[in-house]
Amino acid sequence: MQDWFTDSHEAFGKAIKTLTQLHAEEFDTCTTCDQQPWISFFFDGTGNNKNADIANEKLSNVARLYEGHASDAPLIVRHYLEGIGTRFDSSDPSWIDDIRDSELLGGGTGLGGDARLKRAMRLLNDSLSTNHRVTRIDVAVFGFSRGATLARAFVNKLLDKVERINGIPHWPCPTADDGKSAPLHIRFLGLFDTVESVGMPAHDFSDMLMRVPNEVEQCLHLVAGHEVRSAFPLTRLGVMTATHREFVYPGVHSDVGGGYKPGEQARIDTLARIPLNRMRLEAAIAGVPFTPPALLDKKTSDLFDYGADLKAAFDEFEAAADIGTTLDAKMAAHMRLYYGWLKARYQTNPCDVYKGVCGANSQSEKDLERIRSSHTTITAQMDSLNWRRYWMEVEKTNPCEWHDRAKNGGVPPKLSAEEQAYYEAWLNPPVLSDNLIRFFDQYVHDSRAGFESFIGKGLYLTAREIISPSGEQTNVVKNPPTIAGTDSISSNQLTPLGSTHVQATPSVTR
Repeated sequence: MQDWFTDSHEAFGKAIKTLTQLHAEEFDTCTTCDQQPWISFFFDGTGNNKNADIANEKLSNVARLYEGHASDAPLIVRHYLEGIGTRFDSSDPSWIDDIRDSELLGGGTGLGGDARLKRAMRLLNDSLSTNHRVTRIDVAVFGFSRGATLARAFVNKLLDKVERINGIPHWPCPTADDGKSAPLHIRFLGLFDTVESVGMPAHDFSDMLMRVPNEVEQCLHLVAGHEVRSAFPLTRLGVMTATHREFVYPGVHSDVGGGYKPGEQARIDTLARIPLNRMRLEAAIAGVPFTPPALLDKKTSDLFDYGADLKAAFDEFEAAADIGTTLDAKMAAHMRLYYGWLKARYQTNPCDVYKGVCGANSQSEKDLERIRSSHTTITAQMDSLNWRRYWMEVEKTNPCEWHDRAKNGGVPPKLSAEEQAYYEAWLNPPVLSDNLIRFFDQYVHDSRAGFESFIGKGLYLTAREIISPSGEQTNVVKNPPTIAGTDSISSNQLTPLGSTHVQATPSVTR
């Protein structure tokens, strides 16, 4: 199944076609017609490259969106930019110039983002050079991980170069109707889990490059609710409006942005298709020319498909997540359910949980061995937290004893509000239904590919760092998440949340 409109596929396809005033087949015969080109950019995630990933069936959501986007040059054009840390497309004759001129984030190594920004700018101008009598330019930009960072930087760089005429941004365009410039409309900015730094300082870009300008007509940011790696801090949108929105989805970084191959970590790779379909649907509503599912070839259509079992499991998770009003509260709610799953898993033989997986291959056995051994590490960390929490209580109930301890040997540091909230969530997680346990077992990956490496660093009970576009950390927990205690959570006890579904005219089609 896929998410799309209730209208017929043919009607939507025709509507997309008429977004431009000139169809491609008329281009050669009409040299006096006005043109309104649509140009979309796709910045892939760190380490993601569709040319290398397609053989392993591990395309990111950005690459899948690129494949599903209409291509009707010179009026509907799509441009794909490989993820940071991968090779440029050497078939592009100008790629070496972009790398040589690169100044930021890797410079001449080709690992940095500046080369990709320069290339995207050049591709925009190259695309416009094939048009004539341009009266309007429509742009959409998509990105994942550091590609989402580049997508945000790109729209800021575009607006930094425009001339404003009567308050409307105009892009310098020799093929414009007046020979000078044409109105530039940034119709949609689609972001999957923006990460500025990967093993680097937490804020690599300036506020100017990370903020989402008001000129962006629609922005959708989908973020991972279960990412725990310290090297992957989330850069939030900042101020949210009716047209600039941010939603939390279950899973780790690549469960939201895509990129896992089938069977990796003995899990099904389709969880990322849920945010993928959400992004495509909302972008299409905003006018981005995606090809309707019924008009795609089967190979491309399969890139967006997911099963009814996943949809039912996702809906049950969504109902149980008890989404709060702030991003921090939403993240805490997702982690609370994650802790409930971990407790259930650690109280069960892993081979009972992963029926049919044990003995399937050596990698699965290695993963299961890490699962078996991680419980003692968690226990050690909890002992430390319990000790710190104990002395916090002593300070309140027996200040004399606390002062004596402080004088003689010192007391351990207090738990921060954030640590205490996650500590309480671990101590009192909800008891999940069998369906929710199966949802985590089958679909949610482990971004650390094993537990002990990050538990040992004290990250397990620590909230993911969330930073604002200005680089300030924002996830200081003032109101600890509500704990469900030992109540069982299942979909028949809660009303499904509508916040993560488009309510206009979309539906699920098969």
